Amino acid sequence: MISRSTKLFSANSNQLKKLGIFILFTLALLQFELRAQNNIEFPEKRFQNTDSEDFLAKNLPSKYYNELWTYHVKLENGVQIINTFSINDFGAFKDRVTGVKLMVSWTDGNTYVVNKQYDPGDLINIADSTYLRLRHDRPYWAKGNFDDEHTINFQNTNDGVRYDLNLTFFEISQGKKLGDGVYKMEDNEIGMQLLIPHAKVKGYVAINGDTLQAKGVGYMDHIYQNNLSTELIDRSYRIKKGDAENGMYMHFITLKNNETEPPIGYGIRYQNGRHSMITPSSIEKVSSEDNLDSEVMIYTDQASTLKVNVQEHYNTYSLLSELGRVQRFFAKRVTGGELLEMNGTVEIDGEKPGYFYYMVAKD
Repeated sequence: MISRSTKLFSANSNQLKKLGIFILFTLALLQFELRAQNNIEFPEKRFQNTDSEDFLAKNLPSKYYNELWTYHVKLENGVQIINTFSINDFGAFKDRVTGVKLMVSWTDGNTYVVNKQYDPGDLINIADSTYLRLRHDRPYWAKGNFDDEHTINFQNTNDGVRYDLNLTFFEISQGKKLGDGVYKMEDNEIGMQLLIPHAKVKGYVAINGDTLQAKGVGYMDHIYQNNLSTELIDRSYRIKKGDAENGMYMHFITLKNNETEPPIGYGIRYQNGRHSMITPSSIEKVSSEDNLDSEVMIYTDQASTLKVNVQEHYNTYSLLSELGRVQRFFAKRVTGGELLEMNGTVEIDGEKPGYFYYMVAKD
């Protein structure tokens, strides 16, 4: 794999023994409760088409709500672009906001990242035109029907870096969801729709005036959850290869404190132009380094096993890295940790090219 870039106290022996027994009992009870809370109610295993209504924001009331529309593009020259629209609530730490984040793994070997946040009252989201915009006067938007063409747009200058992007998804494969797409774990739930499992991409992307005419492929999924990712998710694996003739796209998630239930999520496999569903039964981490799962074995309910090896690791990013030391300390206490985002290229069962976007919850 190639990587780019105390407090002292005194007590008598009996008191210590009692304290030790209490701690062990408490930890055992906590572990039991965590396992019990992770009994998963899976959606009905009926693979069905998504429509424009699945593009609409859920924006559900919850103290720690978050919702993501994630676009990931791989260009023929190796450049990767991840453009994410979001709704996020961090409880007492921060009021609910909408956001947009652009990550560009560029030709110079660097990954450029910019974040913007707005008042959720300004959000524009229309099903008929599949339109999403954070504010009417800001150039961050997505628009266009999935049965024709769908475009994302972003212009901004941040920390001396000028970003200019306009990418159109076309020849879009039919989106899919599994039942209603909602997984429930006690009071928690995660919803998922694979709205663009595959599309060709055209347009342009520029960093500081260096403009590339874009030619590549991409996907987009819509996911929401009513609790923090650091509380629910252990790993998130988005993996894509090939096209709508022969290829696949999958988004699988392993949950925290969950040793008996299978991962959640699903994918679409294309063979000779025909699609079929992929669902995970288990994911084995064969090797990891610096929080990146460099090799995993994905076992599926469809009796196939996928061996995924990271070839190039472009970037690891954490939103908390943009905060000052004091802010980062309090943010980690409130959110229970941080979420690392990683992207790059993979091979699947010895075949390439493929590409990935992983998320890892770190305490």
